[in-house]
Amino acid sequence: MKIIKKFLILSCLLGGVSGCKPQNQEKQMEELIQKQVSLTQTYNHRPAFGAQVTKNGCKLIIEVEGSTDYRFVDNTGQSTMLPLNLLLLNAGKKNVIIKVYPRDGEDYITKYANASVTIYRAADKDTSLKDYQQIAEFNLPQGLEEQKLPYYEAKLMIDVDVPFTYDQELATSINLKNVPNIEQKIVEKYKQLRRLCIEFKEFELHDQLLHEAGKYFNVLYNNSYEEISKNMKKGKRGLINNDPRILHRELIPIENYTIQYYANGKIVALWQKNLRPMLYMKAHVKNDEGEERDVEGGDPVFLYMPQGSNELKVW
Repeated sequence: MKIIKKFLILSCLLGGVSGCKPQNQEKQMEELIQKQVSLTQTYNHRPAFGAQVTKNGCKLIIEVEGSTDYRFVDNTGQSTMLPLNLLLLNAGKKNVIIKVYPRDGEDYITKYANASVTIYRAADKDTSLKDYQQIAEFNLPQGLEEQKLPYYEAKLMIDVDVPFTYDQELATSINLKNVPNIEQKIVEKYKQLRRLCIEFKEFELHDQLLHEAGKYFNVLYNNSYEEISKNMKKGKRGLINNDPRILHRELIPIENYTIQYYANGKIVALWQKNLRPMLYMKAHVKNDEGEERDVEGGDPVFLYMPQGSNELKVW
């Protein structure tokens, strides 16, 4: 299965850590690998769920009810396979909520909007693509432009049999809506992460994202020492990439945001008004011929507060 990769923070940490003194780099890398291995389990049953997403003329969000979401919110067309395991917490029946929005500059969903989501199940992460089984499908209805809709929503019910149980950890975490000054705490956490990215504090950032990265490896069953080591030693990319070809690098300020709660108040995230991630970079990239092009992108950051803690952590 071709899977879409998270563009920035997590991908750069899974894709290698550099910039430290040569005599310390190998030791620090080994410590990171061991931490990640300790957060994973070995499963004999490894079903993989994926969503083939295609959209044009609109923006599209896929949310698993009780969990978080994945966003396709560029104004351009997109077609990719999303590893749905990243949005699953445990086994059971799940509502997959599909949300369709107009493009920037449009008030309503237009006649040019089309979107489809097809959900597949594979018996194992190494199952051949020809053996994937379709379990649900959504197609955006035609003729919506006549209704002048600023938003369209549909749900797909699926039954998943994944072996991991992150719902148990989430059940004991704190309802963030009951936390005093929660908005201030959320913004401060985002600013902390933004500052680490600006200052290229790679190992400090990894400590902040340890839970998220461990969950990433675990739900995709990339949980052996060899697999984790290989992923973490790949070339670095993303928000804290200090490649000299990346010019005029700027992280947008944490302001003009919207707050969205998930999982009955147990998880929260900040988003830009245009639905893009709040932790977001704009830059120029110079190619080998010296030509520059604009690049931009961000990574969603979901926060939660574990039981017994008064500090927000990255989910």
